[in-house]
Amino acid sequence: MLVERRCKTADEVAAWVKEVAGQYGLDGPSKPSKESMKTRYAETAANAALVLIGVTVALLDRQISAQAKAIEEEGGFTERLYRARRQNRRKGP
Repeated sequence: MLVERRCKTADEVAAWVKEVAGQYGLDGPSKPSKESMKTRYAETAANAALVLIGVTVALLDRQISAQAKAIEEEGGFTERLYRARRQNRRKGP
């Protein structure tokens, strides 16, 4: 649900937490207590943080894989710098 919303800011995530945590109080016969609402907000916010961490880890894994592939195909920074210097030397002054 949170990932599908594609929040772009922390304020959007906070609004989502408020919306979702607020929905829990609608099902019961009585108004939820302040303490139970605080707990619901805290749990929902913690779950949102875990979801965002999971998304971040997945994106970092993809980035690391792409960089590893680029290094295998194109070489590391030092290798590319050496090739560029060698090409410049061949061109002459």
